[in-house]
Amino acid sequence: MRKLAVTKKILTFLCCTAVSVGAAAAYPAVTDRCQDASAKTIQEIQEERKANNEKIAALQSEIDALEGDKNSEQAYQESLNEQIGYIQNNIDLLNQELDTIALDIDATQGNIVLLDEDITAQQEEIDRNIELFKQRLCAMYVSSNESSAGVVLGSDSFYDMMSRVQMINRIAEYDDKLIEEILGEIDTLEQSKSEMETEKLSLEMKLEEQEKRKLEKADEVAALTTQLMKTQSEIDRLALAQQDLERDKAEIEADNAELAAEQAEIEAEIARQQAIIAEQQRQAAIAQAQQSGYTSSYTGPMTYEVAAGASGFAWPVPGHSGISSYYGYRWNTLHGGIDISDGGIMGAPVVASKSGTVTRMNNSCSHNYGKSSSCGCGGGYGNYVVISHDGTYSTLYGHLTSAAVSVGDYVNQGDVIGYVGSTGWSTGEHLHFEVYVNGTRYDPLGYVSP
Repeated sequence: MRKLAVTKKILTFLCCTAVSVGAAAAYPAVTDRCQDASAKTIQEIQEERKANNEKIAALQSEIDALEGDKNSEQAYQESLNEQIGYIQNNIDLLNQELDTIALDIDATQGNIVLLDEDITAQQEEIDRNIELFKQRLCAMYVSSNESSAGVVLGSDSFYDMMSRVQMINRIAEYDDKLIEEILGEIDTLEQSKSEMETEKLSLEMKLEEQEKRKLEKADEVAALTTQLMKTQSEIDRLALAQQDLERDKAEIEADNAELAAEQAEIEAEIARQQAIIAEQQRQAAIAQAQQSGYTSSYTGPMTYEVAAGASGFAWPVPGHSGISSYYGYRWNTLHGGIDISDGGIMGAPVVASKSGTVTRMNNSCSHNYGKSSSCGCGGGYGNYVVISHDGTYSTLYGHLTSAAVSVGDYVNQGDVIGYVGSTGWSTGEHLHFEVYVNGTRYDPLGYVSP
C-alpha cells in the first residue's frame, strides 16, 4: 500500500513536470503548483515522522519509568526474601529449642515418676517397720507382765534388771531413730518431687511460650510471603507492560523507516526531475524578473570565470556588489551573513564561492516575493544551497528563486548553483550569503569582497 502511495506521488510530480514543459510562458505559476504538491507530500511525511519520533520518545520515557519501578520492586523483593530467610532461621532455632525443652520435660516427668516410686517404696518400708515395732512392743509387754515393773520383778538380780531396762531403752531408741530416718527420707523425696513438679511446670510454661512465638514467626513468614507474591505479580505486570511498549516502539520505528524510505524515494525522483528542468526554471526566473523590472538578459554559461581572493573564496553574485545588510546583531538577533542586493538582481546567477560538494539544499519554496514574516520554507532561508569545502569551511546561499544543483553534486568555483530570489523570510530580492568555519558562522566579508 505504501509503495502505491509513493508511485502516486511520483506520478503526480511527473505530471506537473510535463505540464510545466508544455507551458513555458506560464511556467512560474505552474512551477508553484508542482512545488506545492511535492513539498506538501514531503512535509506530510516529515510531520508524520516527527509525530512518530515524539511517540517513540514518550514510549521510551514510559519504558524507563517502568524499568525503574521494576528495579524497585525487585529490590523490595530481595529485602523480603532476606527478611524471610532470617525469620525462617529463627523458626528453626525455636524448633531446636522446643525440641530441647520437650526432652527436658520428658526427663523431668520421668524423674518425677521415679521419685513417686521411691516414695511409695519407702512408705511401704516405713509401714512394715512400724508394724514390726508394734509387734515387738506387744511381745515385750506380754513377756514383762504387761508393765515395766515386770521387768524389775522378774530380774534375778539388780544387774539383770538394769540390763533389761537398758536393752528396752536401746530397742526403743533404735526404733525411734529408724523411724526418724525413714520420715526424713520421705520428706527429702517429697521435697525433690515438689521441686521436680515446679521445674516441670516451668518447662511446660516455657514450651507454651515458645510454641506461641513459633506461631507468631510463622504468621510473619506468611505475611511476608504474601507480600513477596504481590511484588512478583507487580514485577511480572511491569515486565509485560514494558514488552508491550517495546513492541509499540519497534512498530513505530519500523513505520518511521518506511516513511524515511518513502521520503528518500520521492526526493530522489524530485532531484532527478529538477536536473531536467533546472535550465527551464532559470529562464522562467529571468522572465519573471523582467516582468518585475529586471532588465538583465543573462544567457551566459553555467560557469563563470571568477577571481578568488587571498582566502580562496570568490564573490557569489558576479556583477552585483551592493550589500543591503551586514553580519551582526539586528533586532536582538544575530544576522549570520551578508545580504547582497542592488538594482536588477532578481534572477541573477549565484555561483559557488569555492569548489566543494553540495551537502544540503531546498528547492520547494514557491513564495518568491517580499514579505514581512517567514513563510516557513527552508527554515526561513526559502530555497537554499549549502556547499562543504574541504571539511572545514561551508557556505550557504539563501532566498534563491531556485537551486540548480542537487545534494551530492560536486561543483567547481564559479559554477552556477541557483538564481537570486526572495523566497523564505525575505523582505525583497537578494542573496543571503553565510560562511561557516567548523560549524560556526563568521563574517563573510573576512573571506570575500565585491
